[in-house]
Amino acid sequence: MADRPWEAEVVLSKSEMPQEGDPGFAELPTVPGVGAVAPPRVPGSGPQPGTRVGPYLLTRPLGEGGMAEVWLAQRADGAFKREVALKLPTVSRLRLDLQDRFARERDILASLEHPGIARLYDAGVSAEGLPYLAMEFVPGKPVTAWCDGRRLGVRERLVLFLQILEVVQYAHERQVIHRDIKPSNILVSDAGQARLLDFGVAKLLSDGDERTDLAQVYGRALTPDYASLELLRGEEVGVAADVYALGVLLYELLAGVRPYRLEPGSSVLKLQQTIAAIDVPAPSTRPGAEAATARGTTSARLARQLKGDLDAIVLKALAKQAGDRHASAQAMADDLRRHLKGEPA
Repeated sequence: MADRPWEAEVVLSKSEMPQEGDPGFAELPTVPGVGAVAPPRVPGSGPQPGTRVGPYLLTRPLGEGGMAEVWLAQRADGAFKREVALKLPTVSRLRLDLQDRFARERDILASLEHPGIARLYDAGVSAEGLPYLAMEFVPGKPVTAWCDGRRLGVRERLVLFLQILEVVQYAHERQVIHRDIKPSNILVSDAGQARLLDFGVAKLLSDGDERTDLAQVYGRALTPDYASLELLRGEEVGVAADVYALGVLLYELLAGVRPYRLEPGSSVLKLQQTIAAIDVPAPSTRPGAEAATARGTTSARLARQLKGDLDAIVLKALAKQAGDRHASAQAMADDLRRHLKGEPA
C-alpha cells in the first residue's frame, strides 16, 4: 500500500499492529467496522494504458479508491510536455453526480495555492463524458511509511507533523474542510516536503449545513479509521472534524498504531455507538517493539517520551465532542511547538 499512495486505507492489517508479548503491549479497543467495501473492478472495464482522456495520454495507474482512480498521464496534444496525476471517476461505479463532485473539487483546488498542496493544472470532460482533473504529480510515500522507512524519532516526526498542521490551517483559513485526512492522502518527498492530496470530499464552511450520509459514501469517499464521531453520524462538520483526523494521524505517527482496531462486518450505527462509548488509551501505553524500532529507540524509552504532554495533546484532539478538541490546527501546532521547546503544553 505504501507504493500506491492514492489508494484508500480501510482496515488496519495484523502486521501493522503490535503483537502480544511485545514490550509495552496493551490491548487496543476493538470497534466494529463497516463491511461495505467497494467491489473490485472487473478487469478491462475501465481505461487502459495508452487511452486518451481529453488532451492526456494515460501511462500507468497510480491508485484507486471507491469513487475515483488516479493515473500518471502525459500531455499528448503537443501544447507542452508535462506529467500529471490524472483523476478520473471509477467507470464501473459511475454515478450521475460525479461531474458535479469533480467540478466542486476543481473549484476548491483552484482556490488553494500552497507548497504543501498538490496543484491543479487543468480540468475538463473527455469525449466519452468522463470528468477529469489534471493535478501535479507528487512522487513520495505516505507520511507513516516515510517516517518508518527512515526510522525517524519522535522529535523528527513532530517537526514533520507541524508541516501538515500548517497546510491544514491554511485550508481552514480559506474555509475548506478536508474531511479525509489520512496517511495515504499525505505524501512526503525524498526532500522531506509533506503534500496534502485529494480534496474529493472536502467542503466549504460557507456551504452551511451540508451533511454526509456515511452509509452511501463509505468505501467511496470517507475512511472511518480517521473519521470523527460527528462525521460518522452524518452531522454538520467544521474544523474540529479535521482536528480529530489529525489526532488519529499523530497517534499513529507516535505510537505505531491507531486508537481503535476496526472489526469488519458491523453496521455504521454500531460503529458510532461503540466509538462513543470506548475510552481511547493514551499513546504512551501503546508502543511495542516494532514501533520502537521504527523510531530508533526501545519500547520503554518511547513510552517515556510520549507520556505527559504528548499524551494530553493527542487525547485532546481525539475528544468525543467537537468542542473539547483543539479549536484549530494552529492551536494544536502551538501546543506541539511548546512541547518541543520544553515548555508545558
